[in-house]
Amino acid sequence: MATIKEIAKRANVSVATVSKALNGKGGASPETIEMILSIAREMNYRPNILAKNLVSRQTRTLGVITEDLTVFNTPEIVDGIDEYCEKHDYHYILGNLRINKRFGRDFAGNEDYHRLVDDMIDTMLSKQVEGIIYIGCHSHEISYLPSSHSGIPFVCAYCYSQDASISSVVYDDKKAAYDAVSLLIAKGHHDIGMICGHSASTHTANRLLGYQEALYDHGIPYNPHLVHHGNWERDSGYDICPRILKENATAIFTHNDLMATGVLDYCTEHGIAVGADLSLIGFDNREISMVCRPPLSTVALPLHEIGDTVTRMVIDCIENGKSAVPKQMKIECRVIERQSIADLKKIKASETHA
Repeated sequence: MATIKEIAKRANVSVATVSKALNGKGGASPETIEMILSIAREMNYRPNILAKNLVSRQTRTLGVITEDLTVFNTPEIVDGIDEYCEKHDYHYILGNLRINKRFGRDFAGNEDYHRLVDDMIDTMLSKQVEGIIYIGCHSHEISYLPSSHSGIPFVCAYCYSQDASISSVVYDDKKAAYDAVSLLIAKGHHDIGMICGHSASTHTANRLLGYQEALYDHGIPYNPHLVHHGNWERDSGYDICPRILKENATAIFTHNDLMATGVLDYCTEHGIAVGADLSLIGFDNREISMVCRPPLSTVALPLHEIGDTVTRMVIDCIENGKSAVPKQMKIECRVIERQSIADLKKIKASETHA
């Protein structure tokens, strides 16, 4: 790859003239500038962005730390970060902690995890990043973050910190569940079962609250026999489904799409038509929800928007000379209605007129 000195020698001009031409600062006739640019293209010149930014004491580079890049939510968040950086002439360095494969879901108190986070942040700082984005593998409270990130903006995405000075961007679990259950109620369903995730999960707690509030606001008594805890896996949806059907439920809301597919499995085996005999709505809008038969109604997470928003927050802090703006921002989800929900009101109306 050519250097500025080599281009200057080839063009028979000074290094200063080449530098000004390449940076759009004039300093020569239009013909000379065009000649320099043509030679630069011919010699495959690439500017040294790092050196240029270090001279200006700005690297325009962010550090992005993912707890696990293979988890379904992370790639779309990173894509949102990438798009915002591209639009605003920033770059990012991506680090992957690979937490799920290293430690599993229970890693909060693991000393090896603490050392891994320390090392990753030190690596980012050594590369002169101006801000750090930390992406959770699920929406949980971060119990450990070292203080060595102080002095530059540090914002969490899809998770939040015990440290009140650290901002975060998450989605609104409770509102999403409220909207999903309200859709079922609007379709005439009152006996609505729910298959929750793990009882200790923040997602589970917030979605249970949203379910209860939707029932309360629509004057429907809460029936604890309609609510069961699963383990986020397909089999738990299958196993819990008959228990809910025994309570004469006409609809089921599951806390993720995977458990909803377990419900579909059970119904298919037992001749229950989902979308007619039973209504079903999942959560996450995973790829599997679109290829189910019938296609599964679900809740779409604002993953790209989370990436976009968290990057805007970090860059705003960098450009305004702030270390952080301590707050938690919640972004609303979107309920997607597909063929797995029956409209009981229309069915009853058609029966009345028959």
